[in-house]
Amino acid sequence: MRPAIAIVLLAACSTDTTDLSGMYRVDVAVGSMPCGADEPLPSVPPFLKFSKDEFLGQDYFKYDGCMDEAGTDCGPSGGLFSGFFEPISDGWRGVVTSSSGSGGRCALSYFEQTAILKKTALVIDGSAFRETVDLPDSQCDPDEAEKRGDDMPCAEHERIEATQLPKL
Repeated sequence: MRPAIAIVLLAACSTDTTDLSGMYRVDVAVGSMPCGADEPLPSVPPFLKFSKDEFLGQDYFKYDGCMDEAGTDCGPSGGLFSGFFEPISDGWRGVVTSSSGSGGRCALSYFEQTAILKKTALVIDGSAFRETVDLPDSQCDPDEAEKRGDDMPCAEHERIEATQLPKL
C-alpha cells in the first residue's frame, strides 16, 4: 500500500484574517522528541520569513528559515506540508495527516501547528502524533489519522517565539 497524505484545507469564514507576512527574529526555539521536556533547539535559524501563497485556490502562509534579518539568505522550512491553511483567532492553523501500511498494520500520523500573532509577538506551536495500529487495509487512510488526532501518542513538539521586525 502506498503512503497517503492529506492536507486539511478549510476555507476562511471571515475576511478579517491575520496577515503573517513579514520577517521575524527568533527569540526562543524549544522542542522535544518524544513530547514532554522541551529543550532549546540550536538548529532553528535566527530569522523567519513568512509569506502568503496559494494552493488549489486557497490562500495559506508558509515560512522559510533565514540567516539574515533582510531575508536574503533563506531556505525552505517544509513548504506546503508545513503550511498554515486555516485562519483562526489571531493567526493561522495547519494540519497534515498521513497513513501507510498493509497486511493489517497501519502507521498513522497527525501533525498540527498554529501561528498566533499578537501585535509583534509570534508564537508557532506544532506537535506530531503517531502510532502503528492493527487495522484493515481499507481503514488505513488519512481520515483515520485525522479522527484519532491528538489522542495518539505525541511523538514530537516544537515551539518558536519570535518578534516581528519592522517592514523595510
